[in-house]
Amino acid sequence: MSEEPAIGGEDTPASGAEEQPEPVIGATDGEAPARDASEAELAEVLRETLLAAHDDLTPDDLPGESVTEVRERYVAARERLEREAQEAKVPAGAPGRFAPAPTSAFEKIREGLTRLNA
Repeated sequence: MSEEPAIGGEDTPASGAEEQPEPVIGATDGEAPARDASEAELAEVLRETLLAAHDDLTPDDLPGESVTEVRERYVAARERLEREAQEAKVPAGAPGRFAPAPTSAFEKIREGLTRLNA
């Protein structure tokens, strides 16, 4: 049998050897890898997620440098949009397109004669 490692397999360190943390791309040797994203990066991720989820929001609606600020602006923007929607209520149904139909026999005859002469 071959001594080559399996595809995707990792070489196991020799016993007693200390494991080193994996290097971070773009980090200098003296830099410790950052495990958590910064507050600004988290705020940007939250902003992008909210904008993708809500078509009626714009980037101007969600300014802020922290997650708390973005969330507060989101709540305020949603309240504003709901208030605007309630103020602009449109009655259900389409407006009438035709004049009401005549109700008495005399009005029906007059309506029919008007249509013939028109």
